[in-house]
Amino acid sequence: MRLHDFNFRPASMRSSTLTLFTALTATFGLGACDLFDPTGVDNPTVTEETFLGTPNAAASWTRGVERQLASTINQVVIGTEVVSDNVFNNRTLFSKVFDIPQIDNSDFDVLNIQEEVHALRQMAAHGIDVVVPGDDDATDEIRARLHFYRAFGHLLSAELFVGLPGEPQGPVVEPATHYSLAVQDFEQARSISADAALDNAALLGIARAEYGAGNRAAAVAAAQQIKSAAPDMIRWVEYDNVDGPGNSMQFAVYDSGQDEFQPLPRLDFLFPKYYSEQAGDQSSIALLKGEEAYLILAEAALATGDVGGARTELLELLDVVASRPTAQIDDRGQSRGRQGGTWIYPNTSNVMVAASPTADARSGLVLTREGGLVTVPTVSGTSVTADMLADASTVDDMLYLVYLMRQEIFVLEGRRMTDLGIRLPTALDEALTNPNVDQGSPALTAQIPSFIPLNYGLDGFDYDDGDTLAVIMHDMNAVLVANKTSTAVLPFH
Repeated sequence: MRLHDFNFRPASMRSSTLTLFTALTATFGLGACDLFDPTGVDNPTVTEETFLGTPNAAASWTRGVERQLASTINQVVIGTEVVSDNVFNNRTLFSKVFDIPQIDNSDFDVLNIQEEVHALRQMAAHGIDVVVPGDDDATDEIRARLHFYRAFGHLLSAELFVGLPGEPQGPVVEPATHYSLAVQDFEQARSISADAALDNAALLGIARAEYGAGNRAAAVAAAQQIKSAAPDMIRWVEYDNVDGPGNSMQFAVYDSGQDEFQPLPRLDFLFPKYYSEQAGDQSSIALLKGEEAYLILAEAALATGDVGGARTELLELLDVVASRPTAQIDDRGQSRGRQGGTWIYPNTSNVMVAASPTADARSGLVLTREGGLVTVPTVSGTSVTADMLADASTVDDMLYLVYLMRQEIFVLEGRRMTDLGIRLPTALDEALTNPNVDQGSPALTAQIPSFIPLNYGLDGFDYDDGDTLAVIMHDMNAVLVANKTSTAVLPFH
């Protein structure tokens, strides 16, 4: 499936409305044949009444919500990574303006992301409010998972948008409210689940939500618990090429073999991250992982001027990153833009990279892919070293390394756009169909901070094919630190 196929999904489900057809399609689409025997069905039309009367309705619905989560993360990761400085859309028919970045409320990709996030929240809510109460076999674990998924929907609403309705046809609410609702649902999931893995994931979700909301003490408390209980935890989103959906970003950076999305040159060593050893293999995407706890604790320490404390956290984080798996990947199909791409990218290890025109050039950031297998981290990787942490003596020096590590560790996980302070607008479609949203609402305007370079500046670099030096136009981690007092970024500062 080509990337541009995702751009033309019929917009049959309005942004605040979840139809039963959509929900049941998602439910039955995730290998639900083991829960239903269709052989005696004369009429294939499934109504809500008949669905609620089937055995294991709540379990099946929850699997459908999990499929919706995978679909949502697909859309979020593709869209937000292109908006950010992580990747450039070098040749696909996916959005050609997000890289500018130009983010309009009428943009179909904005609507797609919003619809997916709304669908995740509303499918989880329908499961909690309607499906579970109607199924005597529904368990506390099913309820807990549904609360977790609704929480994650609120978390994405808060992180990605200027504002979104909190319920179908409701008024737009600000990110702070969505963060609060996410915490409530994560806490509810923890209170009713006996699953330690879900409990840890919900706890880290709380840390991430409190971090985003700027609630330092609450974020630190949750992060400390994760660091003590499960420092190497990962909550995955699973993908399936047979029943769907497949990992869209894997296609863009590896499977297509057509140089679709290209990484900022200083991130080259982290790519492709998602890959296949044989046709049909689909990589999972980390939804939450323990590295976040250390990054939260380090940034919190720097908010109080504790450079040494931050250094200790980041040194421990290096050990976690070093313990993560790597893979030997045949990536010879990548020509880095030399097969019809818009820009040519460095693709040999003799190329050094400077993070800005005034930065020192670094080696080891670009891999030679034509010679055979390359070793690539599949969970987390970073170019930051213990020596770099030892040399950082000021708050700003260490903050720079925190955000460099955040960029590298979370690359292709849909996190960078939020760190840059960019937020999507509420889609115009919402104002056209929701009486509680006015077409003049400020929520319909994207948040792009004044320090964000436009005209493709986020992705720009100076390099000619054959050069041994690539120079990035803007070191956005340095820009973030220079603008740390902005309300758009660095929530603890």
